[in-house]
Formats: sequence, structure tokens, C-alpha cells
Amino acid sequence: MKLLMIHGSRQSGELLRAKSQAMEKLIRQALAPQRSETVDFHYPTAPFALELSGPPSILRDLHGQWAWWQSESIDGVYPGLETGLETLASVLKEEGPFDGAIGFSQGAAVAAMVASLLEGNREDAFSNSERDGGIAYPTAFSTLDHSPLKFVISISGYAAPHRGYHAFYHPQIRTPILHILGSSDTVVEEHASMKLVESCQGEEDGIPPLVIYHPGGHVIPSGKRELASIAYFIKSKLN
Repeated sequence: MKLLMIHGSRQSGELLRAKSQAMEKLIRQALAPQRSETVDFHYPTAPFALELSGPPSILRDLHGQWAWWQSESIDGVYPGLETGLETLASVLKEEGPFDGAIGFSQGAAVAAMVASLLEGNREDAFSNSERDGGIAYPTAFSTLDHSPLKFVISISGYAAPHRGYHAFYHPQIRTPILHILGSSDTVVEEHASMKLVESCQGEEDGIPPLVIYHPGGHVIPSGKRELASIAYFIKSKLN
């Protein structure tokens, strides 16, 4: 099994790997207790290096800060988004196929976009939206041969509210997504995350998407309850 791990803004693939060791371990134990090597985690790094500012003493400790678009905006337009998606399309093509994706913060927002783009008939939604000023269906995905993802884990994720990105979320994303939110998160506020939740279908008619809260802030949870929920959710989508 292959999992695509998508880091957040001001991170890198290697930094996300370092912060995900507890989650990796539990997923391996849950999915392949006898053959953990059969679960492969792939950690690509985003294409945009963010400019750093601050005292030299602090800057020395900040390396490899990357983003999937050229700004850190949550609420506005995302310049360079197509380049970020093109980077991930290349990963899907060259290192896939992937069973699912796990994203943190900006990476969770992008993971939901990737799931949306891989769903059938999504190009029609972009064509309709483009007539009203929406973005075009990303070129890199139009020629990509990859099955829809079986699941996404969204940690502190959010939906892009600008009307130009309407087609990612309308119709609702059908890929099963587990949303994990920090009850003390002050970076991505709950209302922003709930816009993504509301843009996703539930597992069954009338049942909303799964949302789990952890007691921390803008972090990847390491508690046994949250990690067990992630492992159980993934396992349930592979049966």
C-alpha cells in the first residue's frame, strides 16, 4: 500500500516525515503487523520556497520552508496553485498509484483538491465553473492516468473559499475523508475547516463526514485515540 503524505506551509517532506513517526508506526502495525515494509509512505516537497524574515539567530534554525502555492493565504486567491498541483500530479504518475493521502494544514487542503480532481466527471464541473470565472481543470491532471483515492486524512484542513475554486467542491467530494481538527487551533480556525467538511459527502445518505477533535492546537496529533482512529479509518477503506 502507498500513502501520499502532503506537508503544510513552511514545512517540507522531510519535516513532515519527522513529525509523523508515531502515526507511521501505528498505521504500519494496524495494516501490516507481520509485513510492515508493505506500507510505503511518500513525502514530496512543495515547489515554492517561502521567503524568511527575522533575526539572524532565528533564521539559522529555519530551513526548507516550502508551500504548495506562493502565499500563505487561506481566504484569498492562491497564486501558483496549478504548479503545486502539477508537482503532485508528477508524484502520482512516477511513484504511484497511491491508495490514499494524508495532509496537514495547507497540505490537507491540497489533498482534498487532489482527491476531487481524481474523481470521475470532475472536468465537467470545472468546465461549467470556468464560464463563471473559475479556474480551468489543471492540465497536469487531464492527462494523468490514476484511479480515485480510496481515502484522505485531513488534519487541520480547509476549503478554498474563493469562487474561482468552486469546482473542487461542487459537486461535493465523494472520496471518503476523515477530518481531524485541533480544539485549540488558532492557525486554521474551526469555521475554515468546517467549510471543507461541508464540501464532502458523508459515508451514507443523511450522515455527515467524520470529524474528530483532539485537545491540541495546530499540530499533528500523537494521542492514542486519534492515531487509532486514523488507522481504523484507513483499514476500513481497504477492505
